[in-house]
Amino acid sequence: MAYQVEDARGSSAGAWQNSVSHHIEVDDQGFLNGLGALTHLKYFSLRGISTITNLPSSILKLINLEILDLRACHNLETLPSDLSSLKTLTHLDISECYLLDIMPRGIEKLSRLQVVEGFVIGDLKLTPCRLGDFAKLQNLRRLSIHMGNEAVLQEGELNQLKNIVSLRRLKISWGVVAPKLRKEILVLSSEMSFPPDLEKLELQGLPLQHVPQWLKPSHLRKLKKLYIRGGELNSLAHDETENKWTVEILRLKYLNKFEIGCQQLLDQFPNLHYLEKSTAMRLQRTNMIKIVWSKTEGDISDKYINATTN
Repeated sequence: MAYQVEDARGSSAGAWQNSVSHHIEVDDQGFLNGLGALTHLKYFSLRGISTITNLPSSILKLINLEILDLRACHNLETLPSDLSSLKTLTHLDISECYLLDIMPRGIEKLSRLQVVEGFVIGDLKLTPCRLGDFAKLQNLRRLSIHMGNEAVLQEGELNQLKNIVSLRRLKISWGVVAPKLRKEILVLSSEMSFPPDLEKLELQGLPLQHVPQWLKPSHLRKLKKLYIRGGELNSLAHDETENKWTVEILRLKYLNKFEIGCQQLLDQFPNLHYLEKSTAMRLQRTNMIKIVWSKTEGDISDKYINATTN
């Protein structure tokens, strides 16, 4: 695969598809040669190219770059050590890059950033930029973070999320944490605070069994969308009788220990417009039971419960 662009505003060698299963292979990384000469480039994507192992430092010469999309580069291991020269960057997507465990310096200096997807919390020595630094990014509206295998959280670090006051959408995913770090991650994951205007929260692989203090309506007063996928959570019951959820869309997937029925959820979430609850069958984990409810359809009943097996 090879191509040459002399004066481009945007360049994509990757996939347009938004699919985890879609990937592209190339013979070598030679097509990245000369990348630094494209100084007018505003958009650059390598999405889904599985054979990319490192991003050359020549990308730092793209002083007009606004969007850098590296999503699903499954073999990407390293980025340039410092991204602070990309001062016009507004979108950075490094999600689904499963071998990437070292975050570059300088992300907190990119004052125009609006979206950061796939930020990895790893070893303190390997992640010079920490969550508290994102408070400096006054335009950041969307953030997804992943706790990798060697994740080390500083005490109170997750509480610093509340200082990212511009944030509207937040995703947190917990990976398979090393056994030596598991207990500490559990304790520190119980302590979290959110920015006041958060509208969407997505939790993936939450390791806590009981509903934490931070996952209660008084801590998320403007939340409209709540997605919880996988993990150990068994309930969303809380003791705040005076507070009701403002959530309108609720998605609960693969929570095999979750014990609350749909009608109870509707009582707890009086503003719901849409509810989706999917659970793997205990005896046959390849099959799924999926329940979908919409306010336009009326009250929950057998008529509106769709049990499907895949």
